[in-house]
Amino acid sequence: MRVRSVALGVFILALLSAIFSYLKFSLCVESGWISPAVYQLGCYTDITALYEARGFSVDSFPYSSGSNSLEYPILSGIGIWLISLMTKDGSAGLYQFFILNIITLSIFYSYLIHLIAKIERKSALLYALSPAVISALFINWDIWAITPMIASLYFLNSNRYRLAGALLSIGIFLKFFPVIFIIPILLFIRRRPSASAEFLQGLSVSALAINVPFMLIDLNGWAKFYIFNYQRGVDFGSLWYVISLKGSWISALNWIATPLVLAFLLLVYFRFRDYLLGSIFLASVIFFILNKVYSPQYVLWLTVVALLFFPKTRIFYALFSLWQGAELGYQIGIWRHLLSILQESGGISTDTYIGITVLRIFTLLLLAGYGLYLLENNFVKSGRGESNRQSDLFAHLRRDS
Repeated sequence: MRVRSVALGVFILALLSAIFSYLKFSLCVESGWISPAVYQLGCYTDITALYEARGFSVDSFPYSSGSNSLEYPILSGIGIWLISLMTKDGSAGLYQFFILNIITLSIFYSYLIHLIAKIERKSALLYALSPAVISALFINWDIWAITPMIASLYFLNSNRYRLAGALLSIGIFLKFFPVIFIIPILLFIRRRPSASAEFLQGLSVSALAINVPFMLIDLNGWAKFYIFNYQRGVDFGSLWYVISLKGSWISALNWIATPLVLAFLLLVYFRFRDYLLGSIFLASVIFFILNKVYSPQYVLWLTVVALLFFPKTRIFYALFSLWQGAELGYQIGIWRHLLSILQESGGISTDTYIGITVLRIFTLLLLAGYGLYLLENNFVKSGRGESNRQSDLFAHLRRDS
């Protein structure tokens, strides 16, 4: 009975936070999500922005136009396209397309909260009640990818390595970001008999099954996401954007950012190879701080990996609250910055936007610094990758509960 009550409570909590997020994005229903109202009301979402811009309003297949294909990983594009098939064509289907995407995202989100609650209820509560998470929930389709990624860690902890690999592969080809978790997972399970082979089998078979059919249909269309991100330059929210706003515009960013990211990731991977959740959290911080762009919805990724890594101490609550406040401030700031670029009312100065961005990065670095302190002093012992197949990846959270 108690288990059912907890499950019901978790479902209601997820539903309420999804409703609050919907109410924010629905502020633009009347205006049809047009500029500048979409930025003035803070209800911008890629769901409506891409509806006509990427041909979903006329049910165009997203990966059949070569270099003009959708710049999203294959599973995201297919998922969005399938939803578009259930809507009316043209502008008449915009609201229906919005609602159907909100529903699918809410289903994934509810299951994500359920998974987190099975690991630790405090983390599920904090994720569902975070204003920054609620505010960013429906900006993009990231929840589709976050859910299988966390499910991968959950089943990894149950020694179901093939399933964990397959789920991580699904997450990768929904948003690609989870690709940086492959190496730390392999390092963590390296001493467990046959674990690495099983994990890689699940990962590779799933990756081939997902990608090969679409590579055969239109290789250029399938490759659009990878080409687009390689060619992408300095973009909003990034450290590089801030530097460029205060000085000369940075060009050839791949030759600067890529080596830095790889060097820091490898350092973290091998230094903390026995602390998987710590390695994943620090790798996420490195990736998002040094990435070419920082989109507001990235807080969804950072928040969940932070909550599953950190013991719930007073210091954590203080630093977490400070960082979440800065993330929420950034979500307001980026829309106001875009209004300034568009020379519309409600904009903020460039220096104000830079200050908001720097505060977001600084507070995240403070939280990461606390994480480093815990790891270096062995305060977070999460299974530690020994040959014992029953070691608990989330033991430090349960001790804290």
